[in-house]
Amino acid sequence: MCGIAGYIGERENTSEILFNMLKHLEYRGYDSAGIACISDDVICVSKDQGKLSELEDKINSDIVSDVGIAHTRWATHGEPSHINAHPHTDCEENFCVVHNGIIENHMTLRDELEKKGHRFTSSTDTEVIPHLIEEFYEGDFEQAFVSAVKRLCGSFALAAVSLRDGDRILAARKESPLIIGLGEGENFIASDTPALIHHTRDIIILDDFNYAVVCRDSVEVKDFQSGECVKKKSHKIDWDVKQAEKEGFEHFMLKEIYEEPHAVKNALKAQDEVCEIASKLAGYGRIYFVACGTAYYAALAAKYLLERFGISSEAILGSEFRYSTINSIDKDCAVVAVSQSGETADTLVCAKECKMKGAYLAGIVNVAGSSLTRVVDDNIHIYAGPEIAVASTKAYIGQVTSLIMLSLCVARERDKIGEEYLREMLDNIHSVPAKIEKVLAGEEEIWKLAEKHSGKNIFFYIGRRQNYPTALEGALKIKEISYVHAEAYPAGELKHGPLALLEEGVPVIAIVPNDELSDKMESNVAEAEARGALVLRVSEEGDFRVPIVDPLLSPLLYITPLHLFAYYICIQRGLDPDKPRNLAKSVTVE
Repeated sequence: MCGIAGYIGERENTSEILFNMLKHLEYRGYDSAGIACISDDVICVSKDQGKLSELEDKINSDIVSDVGIAHTRWATHGEPSHINAHPHTDCEENFCVVHNGIIENHMTLRDELEKKGHRFTSSTDTEVIPHLIEEFYEGDFEQAFVSAVKRLCGSFALAAVSLRDGDRILAARKESPLIIGLGEGENFIASDTPALIHHTRDIIILDDFNYAVVCRDSVEVKDFQSGECVKKKSHKIDWDVKQAEKEGFEHFMLKEIYEEPHAVKNALKAQDEVCEIASKLAGYGRIYFVACGTAYYAALAAKYLLERFGISSEAILGSEFRYSTINSIDKDCAVVAVSQSGETADTLVCAKECKMKGAYLAGIVNVAGSSLTRVVDDNIHIYAGPEIAVASTKAYIGQVTSLIMLSLCVARERDKIGEEYLREMLDNIHSVPAKIEKVLAGEEEIWKLAEKHSGKNIFFYIGRRQNYPTALEGALKIKEISYVHAEAYPAGELKHGPLALLEEGVPVIAIVPNDELSDKMESNVAEAEARGALVLRVSEEGDFRVPIVDPLLSPLLYITPLHLFAYYICIQRGLDPDKPRNLAKSVTVE
C-alpha cells in the first residue's frame, strides 16, 4: 500500500531527493502525499490531497535540510484529504511520522491520549503514533519511539524524525515492507527498491519486529521487543535503472506489456530450481496454491494443468485460505504461495500459518529478498524485473510460465508424462516469446477493436479449463483500469444464469484455443450470439489473432491481446492506466 521515503546525509536538498523518491513509489498509493524536513529547528511539512504531479508546486523545494521523511498514501483510515495526508505530528510538532499499514487499536489509543490532553486533527489511525512518542518522551527519542511502537497492534512500517534529535531517523517494521538504502555519508529509507536504485544498490531489508536507527554514517538495527542488536547482511539490487523507467513508452503498463516476451525468457532462467522443487512437491498427496488477485489466476491455471495430468490440487484465494482451508493443512501438505511483490499481506500470513502447521512451503515471487522469500522453504524467482504499473501484466506472464514448468515437472515426477514429452513442452515454451512478439506487432488491430468498443460499459469473458483463468485475468484488467463492468465465466456456465444479462451488442470475449474442447466453445459462442451478443474470439483466426501454440501453453499467449485491449480501452476513455482509482500495487494490509 502506501509508500514511505526517508533521507539523511550530507546533501541539503532533502525535499527534492524525497520528492523524486516518491515518484518511484507512487504506484503504492496516490490519494495524497507529503514531505517533512527538519530545517532551522522547525519541522517543515508540505502535504496535500492528490497525485504527486498535482502537488509538485506545493512542495517547498527551497528548504535547506539534510534530513527528512516522505509519504504517498493509499487511504485506509480516513478519506483522502489534506488533513489526513501524511506526515503527521504531535501536539507541539516536535515529532513527525509517516506510516504504512493499519493500527488496529488506534481508537483505544486515541481515547487514552485524548484523556491526557492530546489534540488530534485527522481521522487517520497513524496520528496516534507521534502522540504516543510525545507521551513517552523523557529526553530520549529512541526510547520514546520504541515504547510507542510496542503499544501498536496491527501491521506497520513507519519512519519518524524529531526536532529534539535531528541527527537520525528511526524506522520500524511489522508485517509491512521497509528497507534501508546504504550510501556514502548518507542513507535512505523506502518501502520498495525502485525508490533507491538511483541512489544506491546496497540495501538492508528489515524483518518483522526490527527497528533501525539511521544516521548519516551508520545504520543500527535492533529488535524492538527485546532491545537486542540484530546483525543484518546487506543485499545488492540487481535491477537495471532503465527497468524502472518508461524508456519512451507513454505509460509503465504499456512498457510492461511489451516486456511480456522477456518475462517468459526470464522465468525460464529458474528451470533448474523449478525441477528441484517439483521433485519435492511430487511427494505430497495434497498440493495447494495460495495467492491473491492476478497471482491467483496464475495459480488457478496451474491447478487446471495439474488436473489435466490426473494430479489433484487446489487454488485458493489468500483472504479465504486463512479462515477456512488453513484448518485442513498439516505436515502432509505442500503449499505454493504466489506473489509478485512477496509482501501481499493475505498470502504472507497464509504462508506463515502453513509453516507453523508443518506443511512444505514453496514461493513463486518476483522481488528477491521480500518477506515471502524469507518464510518459504524454497523459492522460484520469476526474474520479471520491476513492475511499476498497478495492473500486473508481465509478472502474470512470468508466474504462469513458472507454474506451467512446475506442473509439467511434477507430472513427470509422478510418471504422468514421459521425459520426452516434458522436453518437448519445455522446448515449446522457449518458442512462446517470439509468438507473443507477433501478437504485439498486431497492436493496430487491437487498437481498432478498442476504439470500436470503448463506449461499452459491460463485457463478458468466457473460457474453459486453463483458459478460464485467462478470462478472469482479462476481465480483471479491464475492470481495474477502465472502470467498466466485466464478468468472467467458465464458458459452460453461461446457460446457468449469466445468459439473462446478454442483450444486443454486449461484447463477449471468447477464448478459443485449438483443442478438443473447441467445438464445445463454439456451441457456447452460438448461445451468446443467439441472444444478440457481439462475440470477439481470441484464437488463431479470431478477432484477436494469435499464432499457433500447443493448447497447454495457450494461457501464456492468449492473455497478451487482452492486456493490450484493456490498455487501449482505458486510453480511449481518457484514463490513467498506471494509477487506477482506489487501487495500489502492493496490498500489504488485510
